[in-house]
Amino acid sequence: MATLLDKFNRQVSLLMNSGAMADKCWPAERVKHETQHYLKLWKKMQNGIQYTMSPITYVQLKDDARGNRREVLEAAKQGDINMFMVIKSGKDHHAIVDECGEILGYRYQIKPGLLATLAETTSNLPPTSVAAGVRGGYSTRHYAVWCDYSLLPRESAEYKRDLPRSKEWCEKNAKLFQYLSDGLRMISPNTYARYAGARPYLEARMDLKPLCGIWFGVAVNEEVTGSTRTHLDWGDHGYNCVVPWGEYEGGRLVLWQLKMVVELQPGDAFFFMGSLIAHNVHVIEGVRHSIDLFCHKNVLAWKDRCDEERRGIRLAG
Repeated sequence: MATLLDKFNRQVSLLMNSGAMADKCWPAERVKHETQHYLKLWKKMQNGIQYTMSPITYVQLKDDARGNRREVLEAAKQGDINMFMVIKSGKDHHAIVDECGEILGYRYQIKPGLLATLAETTSNLPPTSVAAGVRGGYSTRHYAVWCDYSLLPRESAEYKRDLPRSKEWCEKNAKLFQYLSDGLRMISPNTYARYAGARPYLEARMDLKPLCGIWFGVAVNEEVTGSTRTHLDWGDHGYNCVVPWGEYEGGRLVLWQLKMVVELQPGDAFFFMGSLIAHNVHVIEGVRHSIDLFCHKNVLAWKDRCDEERRGIRLAG
């Protein structure tokens, strides 16, 4: 039977071998020691962590997501949400895991100062009339590097439209994005490393960089009231991260296939697989704002093509 030390050592190996620690740029002889120290700090933050077992596995979610999008979404929206398990907000970390230990959702609280900066800087953004469409009747904007309607990555039209304030907003919230990125590094080292792998190509080939820490972009959702429509984030990869704020009650996040409702108070950060888990925000009383950090699959597909080209050049040489 594996001991706690065995488990710790396996986690250290995963962090190192996945490449999740590569951007720390530690000297080679210090990598293992520094990674061990980093993991110990994370374990300290996790003190008191609670776990909830998912009734469905990651593999099942991936299998169920194949097929006609409308049919997949309708099949996911089964059950009475009044009977779903409620995961209350709290100061301790909370992980939703499947029977294989795969993390499907993870929540912890961010530092109050980071939330205050997010709220203040968002209130200073220029007005937007862009509606969220099928997701609900609220305003939203996307500041992102993505490949929508293009073979090559580019900055989103809304980011360019709002310049220079969009750039200032990203810069002023850089500490928040880094704080959340460090969380993703520990929650899913392989996901973090996959996202990080796109950055060298974005910088060298497109003179671009991810706008929100490790994530390529963010949806800024403002003045959300009532409930939002159930949806899947089809274009996203891996983990989305949402952070809400405002003066509101309710606003729980419904995770349909998991038969769970996650309570998110202002300052809660919640990581989850938005492309696989159908979700919506349920019954907001008051006004709720939020950010939703994401990485589009198309940018990662472009990164994979760049990898293939680079390997082909090396083999040809």
